[in-house]
Amino acid sequence: MDALIVNPPTLGDIERIGLAGQVSYFEFERQTAGSDGFRSFPGEHLGLLALTASCRAAGLEVASVNGQVANHRTLQQTWEAMVAAAPGGPAVVGLSGPCQVLAENLALARRVRTHWPDCRIVMGHDFATLNYHRLLRTYDCLDAVVVGEGEGAFPRIVDAARAGRSFVDIGGAAVRDGRGEVRLSVTQALPLDLDTLPWVARDHLPQVLAAGMSAGIYSARGCPYRCSFCTTGQAAARLGKRGSHRLRSIDDVVDEIERLVTDFAIPHLTIVDDLFLTSHPESQERARLFADRLWRRSLGVPFMIDARVDSIDAATFSALRKAGLHRVFVGVETGSDAQLARYNKRYHRSVKDAAFVERQMRVLVELGIDVVPGIITYHPEIEPIELIDTLKAIDASGYRGIYQFMNRLFVHPGTSLWQDYRLRGLLVEEWPVPQWTFRHDGAARLERDVLDAAAAGLGFHEVRAIFERGVRAWLAEWTSTGNATFRDQSDPLGEASCETNS
Repeated sequence: MDALIVNPPTLGDIERIGLAGQVSYFEFERQTAGSDGFRSFPGEHLGLLALTASCRAAGLEVASVNGQVANHRTLQQTWEAMVAAAPGGPAVVGLSGPCQVLAENLALARRVRTHWPDCRIVMGHDFATLNYHRLLRTYDCLDAVVVGEGEGAFPRIVDAARAGRSFVDIGGAAVRDGRGEVRLSVTQALPLDLDTLPWVARDHLPQVLAAGMSAGIYSARGCPYRCSFCTTGQAAARLGKRGSHRLRSIDDVVDEIERLVTDFAIPHLTIVDDLFLTSHPESQERARLFADRLWRRSLGVPFMIDARVDSIDAATFSALRKAGLHRVFVGVETGSDAQLARYNKRYHRSVKDAAFVERQMRVLVELGIDVVPGIITYHPEIEPIELIDTLKAIDASGYRGIYQFMNRLFVHPGTSLWQDYRLRGLLVEEWPVPQWTFRHDGAARLERDVLDAAAAGLGFHEVRAIFERGVRAWLAEWTSTGNATFRDQSDPLGEASCETNS
């Protein structure tokens, strides 16, 4: 076996809620999301499967293990699957995943080092790209980190490992040199032409479909934006302006979708691009072209996309709806203009207006498209004034899920927001899974009340009422202690909204 590529199960979150060993991550998500919500989950790890396809195209023998898709409840189950997939031991084990599974990846790496001492261990992912120096400096069980896209670098790493050569001069590979210093090859990996890459392997798709999840596909890589909390845009920025956001040809994408329908009879498709379209006219035209090509194939597969709230255009989404679009995750983030600036969302100022958000959401609702709004409810410095704007955004979205009242900002290591929070002392744990606490007790009380309501099984309207009462109470306390002054008389909660004194 030349290479074994592994995606571990997410166990930390399950352990934190007291269900370790009782359910898998996807089993828990199905319970909380329901079967309809769960069918939009793109269960495949397309990055791992893209590497699998590229290795096979290079004539390498490769297998992949996805502990998440296999519903592994323990790391032992993943390890046993790895041994079964490569009984003689591979030349390279590739590990992937965000910071939330670093502990699982390291535990597997240490088992590999003991069981297959000659095997080389490589890590990849946006998390690894943004933190390669720290990973190699801290964890001696890792031999290399793929920085950026892996389809070019990883097969060369595997070939070098088979021949006993160094990885030092492989573009996109970070390693430790002879003195133990972390070194990234001076030969930079160039941005890949997406239309020249083989389609991702579909080794795990039957499992995904059997579990009630969605097939996934990408039509682009990277992102033209640089939101401060997001790993995608910041990892893509390493490829320079021309490479940080690249598009596949529409025909190539639609051909792959047709293959998924024909070969796997997929009942649903999720386009996993972090941003399927923008408000730019060229992006809107591309989306309409995609819709037309897909509709002409008469494939009849419903699909989901991600979009920013400012990219919703009635004509474009009407065409997409005709082609099968049925659900959209819409990035709203917050109703606070100041926080949008901190997140570097680069929205037009009108986006902070709840009426604008409501108009945009109404376009989708009137077309019969499900809306899943992305709203970051809490951050460390949250104040009641901002939560008024956040409640406006939640109400304007038309979505009736309680998650919107519980969503905490996650600060990914290596992002500019993580660096900012760390410098300002807002993180109580900065690595590998950052944690923060509220600066104001009122926010902590509000969140606790909402979580208790959710744990008690209360529905949207009950949880919203608890949230609103909590905001009202905190706002009254806030203003009575001189923290804020009234600014207008149009607050949707029935009281005047405020702004913080400078």
